[in-house]
Amino acid sequence: MFRTPPPEGRPARAPRRAGRVRRRPAPPSGSALPAAPPPVVVVGLGPVGGVLAALLGARGVRVVVLERDAAPHSTPRAAHLDGEALRCLAAAGVETAGLGRPLDGFDLVDRRGHLLLRGRPAQAAPPGFPVGILMYQPDVERALRRRLTALPTVDVRLGHAVESIRERGGPQTGGPQTGGAVDVSGTGPGGAFAVEAALVVGCDGASSRVREAAGVALAGGGFEQAWLVVDALVDRPARERLPRRLLQIADPARPSTYVPFPDPRRRWEFRLRPGEDAETICRPSSVRALLAPHVDPDAVEVERAAVYTFHDLVAERWRAGRVVLAGDAAHQMPPFLGQGLGAGLRDAWALAPLVAAVAQGGAALGRLDTYEAERRPHVEATVRQAVRLGRLVTLPAPLAAVRDAVLRAGWRVPAVRRRLLDVRG
Repeated sequence: MFRTPPPEGRPARAPRRAGRVRRRPAPPSGSALPAAPPPVVVVGLGPVGGVLAALLGARGVRVVVLERDAAPHSTPRAAHLDGEALRCLAAAGVETAGLGRPLDGFDLVDRRGHLLLRGRPAQAAPPGFPVGILMYQPDVERALRRRLTALPTVDVRLGHAVESIRERGGPQTGGPQTGGAVDVSGTGPGGAFAVEAALVVGCDGASSRVREAAGVALAGGGFEQAWLVVDALVDRPARERLPRRLLQIADPARPSTYVPFPDPRRRWEFRLRPGEDAETICRPSSVRALLAPHVDPDAVEVERAAVYTFHDLVAERWRAGRVVLAGDAAHQMPPFLGQGLGAGLRDAWALAPLVAAVAQGGAALGRLDTYEAERRPHVEATVRQAVRLGRLVTLPAPLAAVRDAVLRAGWRVPAVRRRLLDVRG
């Protein structure tokens, strides 16, 4: 159950014990009911952990979700979901209609705003869903949390920071008869806590405590760039003068990205130059100076200005015994394609039936390895593609001039022009 007040305007209701089932007649004297199997523990209640918990709860799996923060993030992180990711949300019980602004790709523009190419998704949207949307992530997280309150086998524990994960022995199968389990402990609002789990799924982000405890290393790191991310509320007159499409601005002096969130929000991202530091560039005066070429700084209210390092990293293995990784805990990619969160939701979709088979049906733990076998090729291909686009956007001045000249020359050839207006990938 959630240990937070109900949203304003909604009446409070009595808490409900997670996992409660209909009472059964008492067993005959001298007999005992079999012990309930330990739950699956999901660490992290971002969208990936929330979707996984909802999919498992819908299958009747007992789930304990441990989330370090007492309240959801109040600012967005991810911005884009494609049709497949929306289908994952819908399968988890979230209403996706009207969740965000439709988006069918991005425009790569030069430093003056001239269109160089238009990128579009390679795959068609699944039936009933748009190709993609720009969404406000806190809205998605609130919808997921509402869904989880309706699932009696899901117990969400907020303010619970996981500190230790220790696996105990038992045969390599997952059913309650095997004796294998994982002890998860940490600190919560009431002090120390401990949970016995059949399986642990780390959905706890790029700095995953679960991944660290499992001794899993990250591989990659060929792409590493620091970018300032500015989220802002923009006055209506200023919004109406801004582009409606997502822009990758290939300015060699300062590569940047513009994201037209659902009104009234907009996002700008700026690559840091050599020698610039996060503290200085996050100062209000620095942020105003960076925004000024794009929007009147007096027309915006900055909600967040923070520096992030964009990586291309994938965990060397996605399962260690009874511990499994998903989302950013398993893989991280530069955001140029907007596929980071979508990849995590696909993880949850692929993982849920396997976790249920192990936790409820006693399937062998090795069954979980089909999850990585299915998801890793797709994730690695997406990471490579995001890196390629990132390098194209951030070419230094001499190479940027060549890029722009080649693409502009292509616009003079009708067949090439048509291709540049519909680059699939």
